[in-house]
Amino acid sequence: MNKKLEYGLRKIKYARLRVTGLERAYDQESNPIVKEALLTCLRKEKDKLNDYEITGIYEEN
Repeated sequence: MNKKLEYGLRKIKYARLRVTGLERAYDQESNPIVKEALLTCLRKEKDKLNDYEITGIYEEN
């Protein structure tokens, strides 16, 4: 497999793991300030994955 493609797939795999972890952390958190921060991060990660599904390009910013 092409190294560049393999690296890209690895980025997507870890992004999906981050989303899952953020969702779990959000569900377990009771502090509203922390929940808001987690929700912000979760939305950003989900937006990146949605953009990837549409364009095929994952941007890490």
